[in-house]
Amino acid sequence: MVEYNHTVQRDEALNRAFRALSDPSRREIIGLMREAGDLRVTDIAKAFSMSLNGVSKHLKVLENANLITRRVSGREHWLQVNWTTLQAAYEWLHFYKRFWSRRLDALADYVEDPNNEKGKNQ
Repeated sequence: MVEYNHTVQRDEALNRAFRALSDPSRREIIGLMREAGDLRVTDIAKAFSMSLNGVSKHLKVLENANLITRRVSGREHWLQVNWTTLQAAYEWLHFYKRFWSRRLDALADYVEDPNNEKGKNQ
């Protein structure tokens, strides 16, 4: 039962991450933070043509998915990317990239095999 619960929790975290990253504005926020490092909420808002409230809603989704973390210093809120969560999403995608690359390579080998009658052009 413990293994099942761990898998469900990991899958839910991955679902939240991919759901958050499904929006182009949120992916752009992550990209901006990747380039600049820690940023204040106001710095992020300046990079977008939307209200501070709109940017804050996107940031909240990213925080809920554990893709960014917030540090409060006085009146300023500093945000940074949580690379651990992004790494988990990357590893999930990378597994399937390798899987499909191997499958497509095998298909190409099969089709291009001169000894394979079905692979020859007719």
